Amino acid sequence: MKTKSSATIALMAAVGVLTACAGLQPPKQAATDPAYLARIDQLSQNRCNAQVAGAVEGVGVAPDRITELYYTRDMDGTNDRVVRYTAWIRLSGQPGHLIVDADAMTCRAIQVYTRDGADIEGVSSF
Repeated sequence: MKTKSSATIALMAAVGVLTACAGLQPPKQAATDPAYLARIDQLSQNRCNAQVAGAVEGVGVAPDRITELYYTRDMDGTNDRVVRYTAWIRLSGQPGHLIVDADAMTCRAIQVYTRDGADIEGVSSF
């Protein structure tokens, strides 16, 4: 039993160290500046707007740089349930998109990244 417990503790410590080294941080979940939510609401109506606004604020993009926003839905193929909303955000002066993936049930922002040439300091690009 001690071996299993020791292995579990070692594994948890390794994961903690790797996470800290990678600088992985969960996306910010709520905007503290109302200008973010106002801009997001102006461009699209979605129940996850508040969390998307928080994620955008969290990466340091000014709300007036957001020029376009639309959402797509990922469905669970077994029961036609929405499992994830993806916010596709265009920014002035940038190609591509800033992407925010949000859990469909809670709207919690899962990840933030860029695609197709968009470049935001500190944000992963694919």
